[in-house]
Amino acid sequence: MSTAAAVEATSAHIVTIRRQGVIEGYQLRINGGGPGMSKFFAARKLGGSDKALRAARRAAREMGLPKTRKRGGSRPGRLLSTSRTPAAGVRFEWTRFALSTVLYVVATWRARNGRPSSTRFSVERHGAEQALDLAIDKRTSCGAPMPDRAALLKALKKVQRAGPPAA
Repeated sequence: MSTAAAVEATSAHIVTIRRQGVIEGYQLRINGGGPGMSKFFAARKLGGSDKALRAARRAAREMGLPKTRKRGGSRPGRLLSTSRTPAAGVRFEWTRFALSTVLYVVATWRARNGRPSSTRFSVERHGAEQALDLAIDKRTSCGAPMPDRAALLKALKKVQRAGPPAA
């Protein structure tokens, strides 16, 4: 692994490599790994798994990499890059039934115990604005931040105008 690659690194993490439940070693990955962007520290070669982990951390420090974080470190309620709506936790979904296809506004959130939950409101039954308001109310009732209602309504009307996707 080159030092030049480490200088341009935006993230680094250490992965435990196991075989049949036994720790084989640790892999230091820079920007997700890939050719020339990772280094393996074998437990057997370095005298045990603890020493291999210390060696991986020492190598990361020597390369000037940012300190590794625990898993699940991203903030809850963030907008994912794959999201098709302008707010996290609210999406629009067409559902096919035998005789019709109905547009729903879907709200998702995590309950206090960490379990994911969701609910959906029919645009046909409630109308676009009320379905959106119900979804936003349900999502914000669990402590999620208030999304931009105007942007969501604009996106919902665009999806509604476009109609259901072709089968």
